Amino acid sequence: MKKILFKAALAISAILLMAGLAYASGINVTGHAGDLKVQVTTDRTPASGRNVVTVRLFDRAGRPVTDALVRVYWMMPPMGTMPLMKGYADAKRSDTGYRAVMNLENSGGWHIMVKVKRAGRLLPPMRFDINAE
Repeated sequence: MKKILFKAALAISAILLMAGLAYASGINVTGHAGDLKVQVTTDRTPASGRNVVTVRLFDRAGRPVTDALVRVYWMMPPMGTMPLMKGYADAKRSDTGYRAVMNLENSGGWHIMVKVKRAGRLLPPMRFDINAE
């Protein structure tokens, strides 16, 4: 009986650990804005409320780009009686790239768009979707 309880406790611990790692891992999305490679990460799995977003830009040679203006947009389409929800944040330059705070009003599916302006030129945006908890 002790062996069965021990194995059950071990299995439950492993499941909880994996769930915790998934929650802590955040998102990691890579795409392009014009000729720049764009990597977007979050400090945690997106959830309603405050989410820290880091955007890293790289040129064709893989060198970090530090002379751009970056803005992160988020939008949830209207559903039923819920109105359209949207917002944006200008990303500030940091030691790890560009950081912005994305305040999501609700859990559910959100459309994300990263716009980059470099050398006075607005590049085609990078778009992706997330599911906030």
